[in-house]
Amino acid sequence: MIRRLVKIILPLAVIALLVAGFYWNEARKEIQFLCGNFEKGVSEQSVIRQLETGHFLRYHSEKIPFGKRIIVDSAYNFSMYKCTIDFDAEGKVEEAHFE
Repeated sequence: MIRRLVKIILPLAVIALLVAGFYWNEARKEIQFLCGNFEKGVSEQSVIRQLETGHFLRYHSEKIPFGKRIIVDSAYNFSMYKCTIDFDAEGKVEEAHFE
């Protein structure tokens, strides 16, 4: 009986791990790729337009003393990877970095 359960559960667990790993990696690649697009001087509208194309990410903005900050992460990899985008007072990218 136990061997039969192991023969059923083990392959399902391996498949689940493979699928989870695929989504984890795709979310990381998406954040890293998009973060590389945000060079100094890019407008906030352009950044948001590009972020809206993402399938695996989420983002939120917050006010900072000299402008605005957008933080991009993904629930698919438990927010382990992030892109932080800082904007100046005119709404242009000041700095973007992937961590």
